[in-house]
This record gives sequence, C-alpha cells and structure tokens, in this order.
Amino acid sequence: MKRTVIVILACLVLLVGVGIGAHQWVTHPRGLPEAVEFAEADLGESITSARVIGLGEATHGNAEFQQLRLELVHKLDDVGVILLEEDFGRLARIDDWVTGGEGEVHQITREFGFVLNHTQEMADFLEGIREINQHRPPERQIHLVGMDVQRVDASKEIALSWLADHDPQAAAELEDQLSGWDDDHDIDPTTLTPPVEELVAAIESGPADEGQRRAGDAAHALQQHLALEQSSNRSATRAEIMASNLIRTVDAIPQDQQALVFAHNGHLDKSAAAYGGSDLGSALAEHYGDSYRVIGTEFVHNDLISGQQQKRWSVGWTHRTPLRGMYEGTEQGYLEFASASEQNREVLARQVRMGSAGEGFQQWQAWVPWFNSVAMVPLDSYDALVLVSDAAPVRPLR
Repeated sequence: MKRTVIVILACLVLLVGVGIGAHQWVTHPRGLPEAVEFAEADLGESITSARVIGLGEATHGNAEFQQLRLELVHKLDDVGVILLEEDFGRLARIDDWVTGGEGEVHQITREFGFVLNHTQEMADFLEGIREINQHRPPERQIHLVGMDVQRVDASKEIALSWLADHDPQAAAELEDQLSGWDDDHDIDPTTLTPPVEELVAAIESGPADEGQRRAGDAAHALQQHLALEQSSNRSATRAEIMASNLIRTVDAIPQDQQALVFAHNGHLDKSAAAYGGSDLGSALAEHYGDSYRVIGTEFVHNDLISGQQQKRWSVGWTHRTPLRGMYEGTEQGYLEFASASEQNREVLARQVRMGSAGEGFQQWQAWVPWFNSVAMVPLDSYDALVLVSDAAPVRPLR
C-alpha cells in the first residue's frame, strides 16, 4: 500500500512538473527586440495604402486599446469614415455631434449602446474627431457609422422622423404598428416584419437626398435586427450583417478616402480564430484582399474594468505571451509583420495563445488560459500588432 501511494504521488509530482515546464516553455519570450513605440512609429505603405484598416482591442475594458484609436487617426491623412461595433442609429446621433452638432461630450458618449463605451477614453476620442473635423471642409469630414443592429430605438426614430416630414399619414400609421417595440421590449419578429418592410419601401419611394439615405439605412438596420432575432446562429448572422453594412458604407465614400473599423480582436482578425468559422474580419479579407489590413493588440500585465449593462467590476491577470520577446523595451510597442526580421516572422508564423476578454469577463476566466486567450497564428490573423506592457483599466463615466 505504501509503495502504491508513493508511486501515485511520484506520478502526480511528475505530471505537475511536466505541466509547469511545458507552460514555461510555451510562454518563454521569443524573437529579437524589434518593436518601436506606437506613438513614434511611422506606418508602412502596406498599412497606409489599404482601403479598410482595422484596429482591434484585445479586451473591452482597457484604456490603451481605446486611446490607440485616436492615435491611429492622427497617423493617417485620408480617413473618411470610422465604423464601430455599435448600432447604426446610436452612432448616427453621435456622428451629428462630431460633425458640429450641439451637446456636451459626456452626454453624447452615453449615446453608445454598449456601456463598455461609456468611458472617459471614448469621450476623449469623440472630442478628438470633432476637433479634426473643425479644420476640414464638409466633404472631407470624418463620419462615425455603427455597423451593428442590436438595438432599435434610435434607428426607428430616424426612419419615422424622416418619413413624417414627407408622408405624415404613412408615418403615423407605421408608428402605431411599431409602438411598443424598443430597446427594452422585443415583439414577435413575424408581426413586425410587414410594417418594417413597408417602412423601407415608403422611404425608398421618397425624394432622394442625404436625409433619405440615412433614413433608409436606419430602416434597413431595423430589418437586420429582425433577421438577427430570428437567426439560429446569432454570432454568424451578426458577423454577416456587420460585414454587409461596412462594405455598403465604404462603397459610398470617395475612392481617395479610407475607412477605419474598430472592434474586438476576435471580430477583426482575418483567420476568424476566435470563432472557428467566418467572421467580420475573414469576410473583409475575402472581399478586399490586401486592401484590408489589420492591427491587432496584445498585453502582458492587465487590469481591466469588465461588466454587463451598468454593473462593473475589476479583473486583473498576467498573460505571458511569448511574443513579448520582440517587444522588449517598449511600453506600447508596434511591429509591422511585413518588415519584421526573418527570425521574428518565424515566431509569428507559429500558433500562440493571445489574450482576449469580452463583455462580462470574470476573474475566474483570467486564471484559465482556455477562457482568457485564443490560439492563433499572428501572421495569419494580423498585419501588425501593438503590445501593451501594462494595460490600465478604462475610466467609466459616472
């Protein structure tokens, strides 16, 4: 019996030792120091010449990933539109402000549908875009567009208000049929489909102008919301909808302008590693080819603010990505893969686990690699990567 117990304990010690050794080997820094601070980096031609440039965020709760957005805009001269992982109607209201509308920035920031965007960092971003637009002619101003359709209030208001100015009777009848349908109350989609289709048709038959285009997009977003609610695969349908809305938006801007898209890493990476199937990034890579470029983000030490709706909490952990070897000596290091050394490209061509946290991320998830990271090949997923050494939490608006 003693020998059996000793053998069992020895095996357990061996297994633990092997596990620790394997973890240390997998997370050991690799590559040669080559990254430069993002603030000082000059973007390469492969990035700056792209029609669509994506900037991901490894988590939804770190300040740096939201701050990098405005920094990227300042590095580019021809940005015409910025698309966000937010609802069309909500972003239309925010776009009114960044292009010169009335209001106070914190009030405007709370127009975002996701509370995770109710932060001082996003308020600073909106102020920065508004300031840029103040020095541009109307035809060169940067517009914000939401490519998501998870909420209905704002889109419904935009569509019905425009129709009320052009066909008051039709608007009144449709408003009555759609009453009770709002962000907090969904109605059986089968009963809503006919009046929403009628709303789309009524707007399309109206006089063509910028207001009609916006109202039509809002009504179309309502149609997409219904399709999302009836889908048997919500994640895939949402990705298809966001890709469709982005492509339509980009097609509408001049050819000499670029589009930026800001969303979670998992949505933007070209290999769709996080979902095991097609997502927004893989769809854009297929549609635009090399004219879609993606800058991913990563971190080592992390303290973030997570949560759902108004409930927020703190989470912290250390993610020992082996990629940190090539970012040694930087705080917010930037490396473009096309110009990386051969040795570093060999590292980037291997599968690694990259940190990832979504909405509602819990502390227990931070302790389990399979719940706080995604296995992917960086070279397949991104064209460049920003690694933040110590990621700080966002500052939620009170």
